[in-house]
Amino acid sequence: MQQYWSFYNAGVTIFLFAGIALVIRLIFFKRKRRKKEPHLTFKHWNYRFENDFEHLEKEMHAASFLPKEATKLLKKARKKEEKEEKQNLKAKDEKTVTTIRDKLRRGINTEEVLKHHSNCVYVLTFIGSVMAAEVEQLRDQISFLLQIAQPADEIVVRLTSPGGAVPHYGLASSQIERLKRAGLRCVVCVDTVAASGGYMMAAVADKIIAAPFAIIGSIGVVAGIPNFHRILKKNEVDYHLFTAGKYKRTVTPFTEVTEEGKQKLQDDLTAIHEAFKKLIKDGRPDVDIEAIATGEYWLASDAKEKGLVDEIMTSDDYLCSKLDECEIIEIKTETEQNRLEKLIEGGSSLFKQWTGSRIPGMGEEMEDVRQRFR
Repeated sequence: MQQYWSFYNAGVTIFLFAGIALVIRLIFFKRKRRKKEPHLTFKHWNYRFENDFEHLEKEMHAASFLPKEATKLLKKARKKEEKEEKQNLKAKDEKTVTTIRDKLRRGINTEEVLKHHSNCVYVLTFIGSVMAAEVEQLRDQISFLLQIAQPADEIVVRLTSPGGAVPHYGLASSQIERLKRAGLRCVVCVDTVAASGGYMMAAVADKIIAAPFAIIGSIGVVAGIPNFHRILKKNEVDYHLFTAGKYKRTVTPFTEVTEEGKQKLQDDLTAIHEAFKKLIKDGRPDVDIEAIATGEYWLASDAKEKGLVDEIMTSDDYLCSKLDECEIIEIKTETEQNRLEKLIEGGSSLFKQWTGSRIPGMGEEMEDVRQRFR
């Protein structure tokens, strides 16, 4: 027994009993819980640092670096400034009340009155994958905004995407188009990348703001298919493909590629590219579409000269510039997870961070970043 109860064997035994106990609990004591639907959460940006400011102020008072006389003078001046600010705010409020009273007397209904007095900026975040699965959350957020946002409000979409599948990003672009059709102003902010399908989304907005080193453009279409026909033929393996329709399958991995099939696939890509260019031209009529729709990408500072971007600025700077005059509300979609799901997601996130931070070493080829912008 003394030999058995070594550190390793004891650990294995404890782990085994813990696993058995967990299985028994799952089998016999599992409670049936109704899975909750994803729900929207809201964060008020205007007050997110309020507690931090209070803590800082207490620390500054605890270790003041100014003479007492100087502190008294500053406090007195600050009180005077606050009094003036309150008077200005009161005058502004009285003017608003007078305007609303006048509109109501003229028979304008309350809904119409509110449309011109709302001052909200709603912030959405879209971090797109190749298949743009995040569009499901985006469509719910936009459907919600279409019911509560007023024409005087603004929607800011913080967009990050290297592009991906055409139909999926076409749908994502159409979601932003819904905002414009409803008469809501939409601004897209790009801090890192909006390429290909990502830029397809951005081009629909009323305004595009990008950080100086953000990657913009890659207006093109690409398709790549490996072909194993010669390998199958060499090994005397037959592959039978049955279709109804002349062009149901043109280029596939296992059949012989014909010139006609290649031409049909190329025609399909060209048609998608033309639709892509039309969408860009409709959203940004001043750009030279033939010059920018070459599949190239640029830093935002260069993209601005080509008309792809309206302003060079980070999303943080843009939103902070709105703090004094607007109520900034960030909207996110959250899904309740059990402990196992949280554990798996946390492990997946750590794995992605590890693989994303790897530095190519000796004997490894650097990744061609252009392959990301599809």
